[in-house]
Amino acid sequence: MCKMPDNTNDNRVHISLIFAMENRKMGPKGEISGRGEWMKLDNAAKIYPAITGSELTGVFRISVHLTAPVAVNALLKATEETARVFPLFSVELCRGFFWYFLEYNGKTPRVMKDSGPRCQPFPRTMNGELLYRVLVRGKTISVEFFHIITDGGGAIFFLKTLLNNYFLHASGITEMPFPEVSEGPRPGCEDDLFSRHYGKGMPRPAVLPRAWHLPFRLREAPRFRVTEFRVPAENLTLLAREAGSTITEYLAATMLFVLQEIRTREGKGSPHIRVQVPFDLRRRYEADTLRNFSLFAMPAIDMRMGYYSFDEVLREVKMTIQMMTDEKRIRQVISRNVSKEKNPFIRIIPLFIKSPVLRIAYNRFGPSQFTSIVTNMGRVTPKGPAAGLMQAMSVTPPPPHRDIKTTAGLITLGVDSIITFGSLTDNTELERGFVKWLTDAGLPVKIRNNETA
Repeated sequence: MCKMPDNTNDNRVHISLIFAMENRKMGPKGEISGRGEWMKLDNAAKIYPAITGSELTGVFRISVHLTAPVAVNALLKATEETARVFPLFSVELCRGFFWYFLEYNGKTPRVMKDSGPRCQPFPRTMNGELLYRVLVRGKTISVEFFHIITDGGGAIFFLKTLLNNYFLHASGITEMPFPEVSEGPRPGCEDDLFSRHYGKGMPRPAVLPRAWHLPFRLREAPRFRVTEFRVPAENLTLLAREAGSTITEYLAATMLFVLQEIRTREGKGSPHIRVQVPFDLRRRYEADTLRNFSLFAMPAIDMRMGYYSFDEVLREVKMTIQMMTDEKRIRQVISRNVSKEKNPFIRIIPLFIKSPVLRIAYNRFGPSQFTSIVTNMGRVTPKGPAAGLMQAMSVTPPPPHRDIKTTAGLITLGVDSIITFGSLTDNTELERGFVKWLTDAGLPVKIRNNETA
């Protein structure tokens, strides 16, 4: 049962008190004591309670595909052990008078059979419901997180820790495949770094013109459809390197170029095609936070300027990403976002008024900024004997807004990179165009069969 904190606008993060590992007290059933501790949602998380629902869930998935069927009992033990060192994630979403907040309850996430559609919403009417889960199907272990508590960087840290514990129990392997997370979450893992890097008085970024959207018809519910493609990681790296780009830049340019082809055939709508490209801020700021700490670059082309060759698209992508990942630009965007929650007028508006206003504003202005999303979670490199027990990893982005329709995510483990498309439409023109470009460039691409993974 959620309890109202004394002051939901308090800047202190009370839950940090329970991160002193040596002082923890274990309650019944192995739960960590400390229920009633609470913390504010970080700046990136504040919008999610207002805009998410049965279809726009705000839930993403990261999966690891093993060489043998999952040992469920070993996974249950590993999940319980892992959850104990991540009290930051053992929280439930609570409704305050002015803002939503998170209250600690010390529970272990559900370990569930993976039998339904991916990235389903977390029920808000169930007391004590956590905002992440572990799923099992065949040879695959997946974790799903509500973006309210973390982003891809935090989820990867958790999954690595879970796998360290899993292989110990399942195979007796004491050499951790991911020694970089062996000490668990570090001091500062609960920090909201958006507020720390806020700068008062920064000029606002320019308002972007409305972007073009795919005109395809939506599927019948349940709408979310997922397709995965496997590509050789080294071939992809070489292809991007030969183009003078990073993998992220190359894939974003591919997405923009294919969208241009579709827009040219359609011949109508906004001339602005824009792709949202998330980037992690942890490495730049040497940060250990496990909360949301990423921003977006949005490379674009304007079709009023004429047709863009792939090289021209790639040049636009590289310039935009370089510009938007500049220190001053980062502080400018963070300051714009944080300034809204610091606005005294907004702070005093009751939540029952604030939430519908935020939802209306997001539906009108949020998806209008971009056409699609391409996210690259990077390369995951396991070590030791357990490395040979993992075939690949995949990431499923959250189901997109119905205006966006189709998005893509990439992650690499071992010799394979998995490109995952999530879509709300049966039209596969974007996926087919994307894969055709890669195969025409000499990259072997195979569709991945999720049913046997």
